[in-house]
Amino acid sequence: MALKAKTQINQYIHTQSDLPQFTGDDWRRLSQLHQVLAPFYELTGLVSEKRPQISIAIPIYYKLHNLLNQEAQKKGVFADLDNDIVDAIHHGLIKYQKYYTFMDNTDAYYTALILDPRVKGDILLHKLSDNEAGQMIINTIRENIHEQYRHELVDTQTSSTNAVLLDNHHNSIEMRMLQRLTPIVQKPAGSDIDDYFSSPRVPIDTSHHEWLSRWWYTQRNSMPQMAAAARDYLAIPASEVDVERLSSGGRDLLGLRRHSLNADTMRMLMLMDDII
Repeated sequence: MALKAKTQINQYIHTQSDLPQFTGDDWRRLSQLHQVLAPFYELTGLVSEKRPQISIAIPIYYKLHNLLNQEAQKKGVFADLDNDIVDAIHHGLIKYQKYYTFMDNTDAYYTALILDPRVKGDILLHKLSDNEAGQMIINTIRENIHEQYRHELVDTQTSSTNAVLLDNHHNSIEMRMLQRLTPIVQKPAGSDIDDYFSSPRVPIDTSHHEWLSRWWYTQRNSMPQMAAAARDYLAIPASEVDVERLSSGGRDLLGLRRHSLNADTMRMLMLMDDII
């Protein structure tokens, strides 16, 4: 904002004798700081939106890694950065590595990324310098989903069979006889997991902010195990911003004239406000 109002700021400072004047070097350094921090502002806005998906976490880490390294090495548009700014960026890389290590040791982030049908595991093979490491992560996530959701397909098939048997009560004797003679072909247990991992990425219209949850809802019958994993992992928020926003909303709701509201009433009011 200061760069956009450069003319107005200079005019104001010129009328204030007790304020130091902005020099050309001051404006140059301010422009460099804007150049460095603008991408961080954009990414912060991305994780601060309502219900940001955890699946965006790893792409953001990769984006920050590339950005910080370009700045630290003064590459491309960052070639003219002042040395003290570059030194600050090197300290930022140390802090980045701390949180990247935490993320890298948590399977939930990789699982959520793979549950994005536009991406799956391809971004790991593309971004990681060692393709074997990327493939190892993908295989580990696949095995984990197989282990955690091995009963999901059996439960779904049992429910479907019970529904057919219940519906048979209303069918004719001839129809029930034909259904008994027709072989029932069931997918092998776990096949929807392997099908998902081996199938190509899916182009999807992502204009709606809840598109990912809606997409998996439509796949709940064709891919019951993967859909169950999506329900568990994609419910994890990408940041604490929504929680903090909820706390602020509760503080506004419980005002001076509503201090006697009980917890259940507050909960219902906040849920209704969130739905609207």
